[in-house]
Amino acid sequence: MFAAVLDHVRGGSFLLRPEVPYTAARRYLPGTNVLETTFTTAGGTVRVTDALTLPDTTSLAPGRELVRRIEGMAGNVPMLWSVQPRFGYGAHPPHLACRAGVPVATCGVEAVAVCAWYAGQPQCTADSVTARFRADSGTRALIALPYAHQEPLVLPTRAECEARLDHTAATWQKWADNRTYTGPWREAVLRSALTLKLLVFAPSGAVAAAATCSLPESVGGERNWDYRFSWIRDSAFTLDAFLKLGCAPEATSYLWWLMHASQLTHPRLHVLYRLDGGTRAPEHTLPLAGYRSSSPVRVGNAAADQLQLDTYGELMQTAWLYTTADHRLDADIARRLTEIADFICTVWQEPDAGFWEVRSAPNISRSPR
Repeated sequence: MFAAVLDHVRGGSFLLRPEVPYTAARRYLPGTNVLETTFTTAGGTVRVTDALTLPDTTSLAPGRELVRRIEGMAGNVPMLWSVQPRFGYGAHPPHLACRAGVPVATCGVEAVAVCAWYAGQPQCTADSVTARFRADSGTRALIALPYAHQEPLVLPTRAECEARLDHTAATWQKWADNRTYTGPWREAVLRSALTLKLLVFAPSGAVAAAATCSLPESVGGERNWDYRFSWIRDSAFTLDAFLKLGCAPEATSYLWWLMHASQLTHPRLHVLYRLDGGTRAPEHTLPLAGYRSSSPVRVGNAAADQLQLDTYGELMQTAWLYTTADHRLDADIARRLTEIADFICTVWQEPDAGFWEVRSAPNISRSPR
């Protein structure tokens, strides 16, 4: 819906900035994945706090929600914001209408509302919602985007959004405080742990390789892949990090998801799985310019159909790391692991694609020895 990073013309965006010249400083609030941006202008300073909120238990909450809090810190600053949703990576223009006075953009089974409080009077065009307002010292505005996919769209109140934003920051801080690493690089390790935690797909426990799609390995290059899947190769590194950081629930959830997903293809392993455990990830290109003209822009990943023999060893290492950290595997999982080991003994000499996912033909020379 917001793919401007891949094409600033066709991709959707959510713009929020001063209307006058400014400098910007950005950080994550310590111990959280809540983003803080400070705009400084000749006339004043504005602080913006962004978060994908976590649900609470006090009210009916959207399943997915972005909240942006805009605070006037000093002086006064003219602000502009514009929500331009483009569904399907820019392929489908939205249908914009108002529900209970709230602009709502819809396309098929998707809907996103644009809720704004003290952030100017939203003006709707055919494909965007735009407003201007002045952020004076001591004022606080709020913009929230609740999103729905094949479900009712929840229109929250301002108080609920404010509470969820604070709850989200507090929840991240509590999670970070429980990390056990106390070495000399704690802040860097903690930031990495928070990033890894963001990649956990909560409904299943799967860990995505990346949250982005088709960003280039090098600007102007063609190796622009969709990494929004879970790779078995990553599992050993990820589970090892979780265990060493005291993240036993995340480690356990990930291992059991791995075993569930791989059961569907047992004893053969796929290189990658969708976050819901599926194996189909057909790859196609999109008519987008690409990040800094790095094309093609790809969705899906054809590596899903490759044979990469190293994945079998990595799944075994994942199970070994789990058990050596004083966790147990049940008899069924142990039996399946032995069957996987027996299977790899019969196929380990087959030509494979190696572990770099290049798109050349399988090669026997890259098989493990």
